[in-house]
Amino acid sequence: MKKLLITILLAICRLSINAQDTTFNNRLSMDEVLAPFYHGVASGDPLSDRVIIWTRITTQQSSVVVHWTVAKDTSFAQVVATGNVETSNLKDYTIKVDVEGLAPNTYYYYEFEYEGKKSQVGRTKTLPVGEVDNFRIALLSCSNYSYGYFNAYNIVKERNDIDLVLHVGDYIYEDGFSEGGIDTMNRKPVPEYDAFDLTSYRMRYSCYRLDPSLRNLHQQYPMVILWDDHEFANDAFSDTALNHNPTTQGPWANRKRDAIQAFKEWIPMREDLERTNVINFVQNIGDLADIIYTENRIEKVKFNDKEQIVNLSKEKNSVIYDTPNRTMLGNNQLDWLCSNLKESKAKWKIIGNQVVFAPFMAKNPSLDYPIHILAGWDGNPLDRKRVIDTINANNIDNIVVLSGDIHVAMAFDIPNGIEPYDELTGKGSLGVEFVCDNVTKGDVFTTSPAVMYHINPYLKYIKFASQGFCIIDISKEKVCCDYWETDLVETNNTSKKYLSTFCTYNEKNHLVKLPSPISVTRTFPKLVKYEPRNLLTKTIITKNLKLIGISPNPGISFIRFQYFIEKSTDLRVEIIDLQGKMVKYIEYGMRPNGINESSIEIDDLAKGEYIIRFRGGPFLIFFCCSSFFFFFFI
Repeated sequence: MKKLLITILLAICRLSINAQDTTFNNRLSMDEVLAPFYHGVASGDPLSDRVIIWTRITTQQSSVVVHWTVAKDTSFAQVVATGNVETSNLKDYTIKVDVEGLAPNTYYYYEFEYEGKKSQVGRTKTLPVGEVDNFRIALLSCSNYSYGYFNAYNIVKERNDIDLVLHVGDYIYEDGFSEGGIDTMNRKPVPEYDAFDLTSYRMRYSCYRLDPSLRNLHQQYPMVILWDDHEFANDAFSDTALNHNPTTQGPWANRKRDAIQAFKEWIPMREDLERTNVINFVQNIGDLADIIYTENRIEKVKFNDKEQIVNLSKEKNSVIYDTPNRTMLGNNQLDWLCSNLKESKAKWKIIGNQVVFAPFMAKNPSLDYPIHILAGWDGNPLDRKRVIDTINANNIDNIVVLSGDIHVAMAFDIPNGIEPYDELTGKGSLGVEFVCDNVTKGDVFTTSPAVMYHINPYLKYIKFASQGFCIIDISKEKVCCDYWETDLVETNNTSKKYLSTFCTYNEKNHLVKLPSPISVTRTFPKLVKYEPRNLLTKTIITKNLKLIGISPNPGISFIRFQYFIEKSTDLRVEIIDLQGKMVKYIEYGMRPNGINESSIEIDDLAKGEYIIRFRGGPFLIFFCCSSFFFFFFI
């Protein structure tokens, strides 16, 4: 199999007249203030003595060494850790450092530096130990770039009253642009087709992380990010996905492998080889809470949706229609989850997962009976019964489940399955669940709220046709969830509306409605500034075309590249061999300003090393001002 290694020679051009050009997508831009760390900084998976810090460098070098620093202050006078880390195209130029030896419950500040240019300053925080009175989490889910601005991110960032951001899945959407999306502001993802391999997944994460709302949220808080199905493909299972086409997208095993690799590269997560898979782990919030994170998608065994939905929905005892070998979590992870619930000594046992745990039904107008939504634990009632049996058998109180996925804000009491549930007193409930709304536009139910309450007596709250976020407040007395709705996602704004607050009190195990949001008197340090520390004046943009990434390199049959154009340009590409002979010439025509993606077929080139040159024009308007090289092999 031939492989081609390519070097790219970009003829970088600049407008020689004061032509004005409407930005193709002003949320997808390369902010020169941040160069070469255009994707910003991030931190994640905090523990009491360590935290992951992350960045990505945009470069045409095959590999680079980047310096990192962590300090206790924003001026970096109190440095606590520093070092160098190497990255390359094998990691998509992403950088992750697990900074150890930190003090608990402490704010830290970090930055990266390369050739005298510094990144944004990131703010992060370690987890507390010992006696803890309060901990706050911002709960987020389902952020589809094509379906609106990330207004929830803007609001959460500016609140500055939380300790941790938890995104419970669908952080990206693999699907390409849909006519059902919101195109009034040209929020088309890059690439516009479904991500299905390592290159396209990398480009999708790059697209999302160039959005200032998400980039700046990462800058201010440590985050825990779980994957759901759209980090892979819609309705993903262990061995396939309903939205996977093996004819055009290759084997599912390869797609799943590539999706996991891109997730690891772009998410500030700790890769612990002792985990049963890459996202299930426990965070100890001192004596206050243990947060147990689970993986609910790629271990799940596929089942027959139509047959299962009828069996589960028409019969009272749905468990008889499940089978032990059709597991949701996998047997190892299910054992792990139940063991952690039994062994936890914290006051609150919090399960952070992707999909709805509580049983619930919706009314389909075409059917004469309500149906279960099988995307949640309803599709695997034996797994849920195992968790519920563990809680009942060990008399475990103070169970709280956090979830998303369904695009509807909800709050549940969770029936214990032993005694009848009393919707007036909450008797018969073993714990509670808070389901956050989606960040962007989306609504999956046609059933009215009144019908939902009627057919689901343990459903305590539901909000249709909205988008928003939740604030989870954990104290010794209670765990509460404030539900917030964001304004229209067709415009970039920070407008919000308070919806409701529900709480579960210590050892009561059911929900109570409160009249107002939960407030705290704790003091949080100021948000960090957007600009890097070494910025004196705003950098003048001198390069019309900037290469973000190219993959695969070496290539076999094609290469794809992602790039930013400040001003719309007529793009041409030349492939040149090492003797200086042009062996391939491609005209892409006028490319719009903003982030773009294009590809080059290389089947017809002999194995070897080549140079690619990008040219922009028309040359009556543009003139070349610089160039740089990038190699690739066949």
